[in-house]
Amino acid sequence: MKLVIHATSVTLKRNNDLALVTGDGRSLPNDLRTFLDWRLQHDVLAIGRSINLYPGRVEHWLNVDGADSSWWAEHLQLKNDGKMPIRHSLGECKGYDVDWDDGRITNEPWRGSTALFAVYVALALGYEKIVLAGCPLDSKGHWFYDPEVTGPEWLEEDYEAWRELARTPEGNRVRSLSGNTAEIIGLAKEEWCNG
Repeated sequence: MKLVIHATSVTLKRNNDLALVTGDGRSLPNDLRTFLDWRLQHDVLAIGRSINLYPGRVEHWLNVDGADSSWWAEHLQLKNDGKMPIRHSLGECKGYDVDWDDGRITNEPWRGSTALFAVYVALALGYEKIVLAGCPLDSKGHWFYDPEVTGPEWLEEDYEAWRELARTPEGNRVRSLSGNTAEIIGLAKEEWCNG
């Protein structure tokens, strides 16, 4: 799959060749500690509330639930010297800076997770390597809820969308720090990031 920009109101650029995608999975706090201990230069693409846990600059914020998250997109933390991160969504939505098109029929549901959308955005932006933190594609819940609160429930189509990425040359540019995504696309290691 390849995403193309349908519309944008900003100039898109990379500051580094390595991208960190942060998601809202329960593994995010541990994954972040591991990645940040490596002290690598990187850009951040944050999903949902993970923007609140990342301790520094966040270049991009993403959500595939665009229309349902417009208010949220308009009220994000000002993490970048008092400015909003660049906000990305699939399809045109109020409150977003970049509208991506996946070439599928309008209103056909996105499969795979917002993390997969973030990976495809990072690939389209030209990042050489992409590391996932807090994107385990499991049902153990979100980092901001009590451990008793589980979910989401993923469908086989979601796992298959990740396996499709893993079978492509671009899949070799992506690794995960935890969960099912690490099993599908490979476990992120410091040596791989530096190599």
